[in-house]
Amino acid sequence: MDEPGAKRDELQIGARLKHARLLEGIRIRELAERVGCAESMISKIENGKVAPSLAMLQRLVEALNRDLSSFFGADINSPGLVQKAGERPISTTDAIRGGEGVSYERLVPFAAGNLLEGNIHRIEPGAEKIDQITHQGETVGYVIDGELELTIENSTYKLAAGDSFFFKNHLTNRYRNTGTVLTRVIWVNTPQVH
Repeated sequence: MDEPGAKRDELQIGARLKHARLLEGIRIRELAERVGCAESMISKIENGKVAPSLAMLQRLVEALNRDLSSFFGADINSPGLVQKAGERPISTTDAIRGGEGVSYERLVPFAAGNLLEGNIHRIEPGAEKIDQITHQGETVGYVIDGELELTIENSTYKLAAGDSFFFKNHLTNRYRNTGTVLTRVIWVNTPQVH
C-alpha cells in the first residue's frame, strides 16, 4: 500500500471501488471480511487516502464480482464516447435503495472526473424504487414511454410519455410504474451516485 498523502489517484480507484460496492449492495465491513483487511483500510481506499497494491486491487475487484477491465470501464482520456443501441451496460437497482423490477441502462460511463450521471431507468409494470438517500445536486428526467407515478417529498405526480421533471437531490423521492407496459425514463443527475 502507498503511504497516506500519496500522489492524487488519477484513476479514481476509490470512487470506482465505492461505486462498485454500492451497486453490489454490501457494507464496508463485509467487503473487508471478503478481502481479509480492516474496515478502515477500505474506507481509506474509497476516500482516496491510500492506493491499494495490485494484489489488493485484484482481491477487491473479485470480491465485488467484477474483473479489472470492467472495473476501469471507459478510457478516461477519451474526449467522448459513443455507445450504440444494445451496447450500453445495464445494472439492477442497488441494494442501498429500496425497490425491485428497476434497472439502469447507463448513458454516461462511470469514469474519473465525470460530474454527470445519465441512465435510462427501465421500470417493469408494478415495479418501484424508493430513494430515501439524499445528497447535493440536481435531477432532471424525461419519460420516454409508459406511465410513472413520481413522489418528491410529499407531492405525487402522474407522468406519461413526453412529460419531464426536475428536483433538487436533497429531497427524498420514489417512483413506480402504474401502467401495464415497461416504462423508460431518461434520468440525469449530478453527481454520479449509482
